[in-house]
Amino acid sequence: MTNNAVTIVHSTVSGWVSTPDSRGTMDIIWSSFLTIFLCTWTAVCLNIPHPNDSKRDVFIRKAKWMFWAIVGPEIVLAVAIGQYASARRSKKRFHRLGYKNWTIRHGFFADMGGILLQPKESSPFVVNGRQLAYLVEKEYIKCPDITAEEIWDKSKADTLGKLITLVQASWLVIQLLGRAALRLSTTTLELSAGAIVFCTFGTFFCWLHKPADVQRGIVVTTDVTTAQILIDAGPVAAAPYRHTPLDFVARESFTCSYDVMGFVNRRWDHPERPLRKFPNDRFPDICTFEKFALFCLTSAYAASHMIAWNFSFPTQIELLLWRISSSLFTGVTVFFWIFETCAARQRFGRWDKYLIWLRLKKNPDALQADEETVKVPTRQDTINRLDAFEQEQRKAKPILMWELALLAPVVLLYSAARGYMIVEVFVSLREVPVGVYKTFEVAELIPHW
Repeated sequence: MTNNAVTIVHSTVSGWVSTPDSRGTMDIIWSSFLTIFLCTWTAVCLNIPHPNDSKRDVFIRKAKWMFWAIVGPEIVLAVAIGQYASARRSKKRFHRLGYKNWTIRHGFFADMGGILLQPKESSPFVVNGRQLAYLVEKEYIKCPDITAEEIWDKSKADTLGKLITLVQASWLVIQLLGRAALRLSTTTLELSAGAIVFCTFGTFFCWLHKPADVQRGIVVTTDVTTAQILIDAGPVAAAPYRHTPLDFVARESFTCSYDVMGFVNRRWDHPERPLRKFPNDRFPDICTFEKFALFCLTSAYAASHMIAWNFSFPTQIELLLWRISSSLFTGVTVFFWIFETCAARQRFGRWDKYLIWLRLKKNPDALQADEETVKVPTRQDTINRLDAFEQEQRKAKPILMWELALLAPVVLLYSAARGYMIVEVFVSLREVPVGVYKTFEVAELIPHW
């Protein structure tokens, strides 16, 4: 060791020493990976598992949904918004019945399979919030005596983990905003991680009151048989059920595993009936406000990938493919919501109501001629939106296979565009501008990993 080296080793420095203003490729990959992992792990909140599910089954199921939260976070967001809307309707429904202590948390607990009904001399099955309200209203059972605090005690939500996730995600957002303000180059990997964080935060907000990792619900018993409940309901309950005997109360939401995969595999697959657990891929029906919010969030998520329109890529071909993929990704997302809105209006019969309204506006005299055959909505009919929405649900037509067939090309385009961008965020790291490795010093003051 030379004298100069010895002097450097044993010399002292007084004062504050700043972190070097540079970073490496591994720093970029590690911080992006860790942020994505923390956000998806803490945000994903699954339904109560089947009594026969093992810990391995539960872990694999959560890992699968983490995968979807990474490659398609807008899909998980759609499920979360639907469940949040359903929990809100459950709260309003029970408040109207006089149970003011019923909260959104109760609604989540019921919709996630937390209430198992045990009829007399019949097999038990899960009931959602709407079906539970029906049973309480008809006095088949008493309202479950469980408080919001008791429900939360069943939750295994990790507060420290959520706090760490919030700090890490905040660091990434500040990093991206700061680099943009200082015109420092950013990688597409960091941009994609930021987009996932944006979408996942929406999911986290919707599931804020949903109990996490609950393993067992509660059993509610009734002295009435299932057959008696169906007989009392009348002709509306005469049709065979698909999921539980109380399907007639509220048409079950669209479920990919049952409505799509079940259609494909119905020759070989025989799902358990009645259900002992609710599948996680249920898409509860949502009202106009929730649908508009979901449209804005998913469109913003898709469009955020177009921020890299003028980023530096290793080749012009990769730049062109990114522009095409991000444009397709955004366009397909917008098209899907336009198509879904039109299809939903058809299923709920809203186009017919709209045509009647236009006809009456153009020719008010037609009301007198058709008053015996046409039910014209009045102001009183629209006062209780919850009743109107539930009535539409009961009369709604099921999703037809032609709708799914028309969406098949859209899904292929979406998958191709998304797949390319996922691959490109890693491939493009082989050649990036030098400015990528310069750090944003303000962000470095925030604890992160």
